[in-house]
Formats: sequence, C-alpha cells, structure tokens
Amino acid sequence: MHPGWLAAVGGAGLIGGFVNTLAGGGSMVMVPTLMLAGLPADVANGTSRLPIFAQCGTSAATFARAGRLERGPALDVAPLMIVGALAGSFAATLVPNRVFQPLLLGTMIVMALGMLLSPGALAPPPGTEPRRVMGRPLAMLLTLATGFYGGILQAGAGFLILALLGGALRYDLVRANALKAVVMLAYIVVTVAVFAARGKVAWAAAVAMTVGAVVGAWIGAHLAMRRGQGLIRWIVIGMVIVSCVVVFVRSR
Repeated sequence: MHPGWLAAVGGAGLIGGFVNTLAGGGSMVMVPTLMLAGLPADVANGTSRLPIFAQCGTSAATFARAGRLERGPALDVAPLMIVGALAGSFAATLVPNRVFQPLLLGTMIVMALGMLLSPGALAPPPGTEPRRVMGRPLAMLLTLATGFYGGILQAGAGFLILALLGGALRYDLVRANALKAVVMLAYIVVTVAVFAARGKVAWAAAVAMTVGAVVGAWIGAHLAMRRGQGLIRWIVIGMVIVSCVVVFVRSR
C-alpha cells in the first residue's frame, strides 16, 4: 500500500477509535477508507477488526485505571456475546455484506428516532439499578443476537451494544461505554481470529489503522469520563444520523 494511503488509513483509525469509544460508528469511517485504498469489501471488513480490537483494549484499560470498569457486569454480558460473535463471524465469511445493509440501516434509524424522541432511552435516570443478563431469557437472547450481528458486520455493532447496555440493561452511558469496550474486546478477538484464518486481513493497513485507533480511543475515553453521559448521548445521536446517511448512499 502507498505510504500516502497508509497515512490516510492511520487518520481514519484515529477518528474511528475516538467516535467508537464515545458512541459507535467508527467503522463507517474505517471500512470505506480501506476500500478507497483498494481493499475488497470483505477484506476491509476483516482488516477493520484489528484496530477496533486495539481501540477497545486501550479504552478498557483507560476506564479500568480510572475505576470506571466493573468486572461483574462484564463477566455477565461477555460470554453470550462471544458465542453470538463466533457464529456471526463464520456467517460473515459466507454471506455478502449487502444482505445485511437493510438491517443495519433500519436498526440505526430506529435508534436515532428513539434517542431524539425519548432522550432517556439509552440514558436511564441516575440511581437506576442495572439488570443482569444471565437468568433473564429475553436479555440472553438480545445479547446473543447483538454478538451475532457484531460478528457479521462491525458497522453499527457499537450502537447495538449501547442499546443493549443502556436501553435494555439500564446502565448509564459512562458505565455502558466502559462495559462496551471490554465486551467488544472479548468478542472481537474471536472475530479477528476467524477473519485472519480465512485470509481476510491486510496486515500493513491493519497496523497503520491500529496506531491511529489507539490514540483516538485514549482521547475518547478521557473525554467520556470528564464530560459524562450528556455529551455522549449527543455524539451517539450525531454518529447514528451520519452512519444512516452513509449506509443509505452506499446502498443506492
């Protein structure tokens, strides 16, 4: 890959790592940049998983050092998410991404409308007691489905995880972002292994994008802890709307 494209890929990683840590939608920057750099769509999808893995590790470590990462909730959510992601990542190597574009677009439109019309949908009132996953059939099914989607297509997965953690399980957005980082870290390592085994990772591009993603994640995690869930909610809304527009334009 040309050095100029490697620099552009690194810049896309920085932006993607930042917005993924605060909200989601970073793959809407990462994957198109990789495709513009000449990678096929399936390879771009696989390559983007490595910087997202590094970004999640960076943000999880940053939240943990600040005492904002809770082990119990992570262990409650992560196992079923990993099972779903493993199944989804195998499916992603067999089924064209275009099959899932209507699902992605519809999901993000619903989220954007829900957050605009009901600001508390992903931001429960202070003092709300979070709900557990294990032992609650509906929560278990939603967690499996979210992991399956993330295994298939990373674009939009962060939004779905926030919807699960904030909307269904009632964590505030700062705690939900910290949990999102560690849960995604757990399941993305599985998807990276699957995509790499199938030859769907361009390593030079992945390394360049990873460097940028780590820096962006560090900045995003510190900003999230300083500014709280009010800022996060508006960034989520903005990124959902932008992502909807990107997916709609690409699907035409």
